[in-house]
Amino acid sequence: MTAPIAVLVAWLVFAGSHVLLGFPPTRTILVRRLGDRRFVALFSAVAALGLALLAWVMARWGAEGPVGLRLAEQPLPRALLTIIALAGLGLAMAALGAYSRSPMALLRTQVHPPIGIQKITRHGFFLGFGVFAAAHAMLAANLAQCLYFAGFSVLSLVGILWQDRKLVSRHGRAYVEYMAVTSILPGLALACGLQRLDRSDRLPRSGLTATALTLLLLAAHPLWSAWNGAPFAAILALGGAYVALRRWMFTRAR
Repeated sequence: MTAPIAVLVAWLVFAGSHVLLGFPPTRTILVRRLGDRRFVALFSAVAALGLALLAWVMARWGAEGPVGLRLAEQPLPRALLTIIALAGLGLAMAALGAYSRSPMALLRTQVHPPIGIQKITRHGFFLGFGVFAAAHAMLAANLAQCLYFAGFSVLSLVGILWQDRKLVSRHGRAYVEYMAVTSILPGLALACGLQRLDRSDRLPRSGLTATALTLLLLAAHPLWSAWNGAPFAAILALGGAYVALRRWMFTRAR
């Protein structure tokens, strides 16, 4: 098996399980039988296994195969893509800090008015993470690594549409109204006069926090790039395993 095919197969396993479990009718049937919390535990566990497979494939085959775009070897494209990647990561970190109040939060039962980063874009994490991964795909040294990061980018951007559809189904009119006064494209809702920023948004504070986290992750870049970038998926797998274990233990306790 060639390296690009191995990465593609691992991605199809991970993304396919996401689609199978995340969309009706499978999701509807499982939620009805297991309940919301047990379903989240199952979904997170399967995602963790898929990411673990992806990490293993990258560690094993990620250095092999045809060359990629290799824009990292050209100073100007490398500088521009590095700035884009850092900006995307900063946006994702800012959105992650506001996750608990977001309609996207797990088991959220109400839709609150947008605040902070949500006034700039309602999908800050997906959008920022997708841009970050896309920049890395163009900087990749070979095709296997390019496909690896491109998969994260595509999944993130598809996730935007998936989340909107799922949340309209879950919250109905409340989320439709939320969508009407927010935007996917950063700043569009502000430019159209649908939102206005004020002190309660605390954007300078969240911006500083996001910048600090971004710089911390940048300092750890040698770790992320080891074994052909496999730790990137491995850390996400550990996060999924943690969510699965936490939700399962909570339901057992109840």
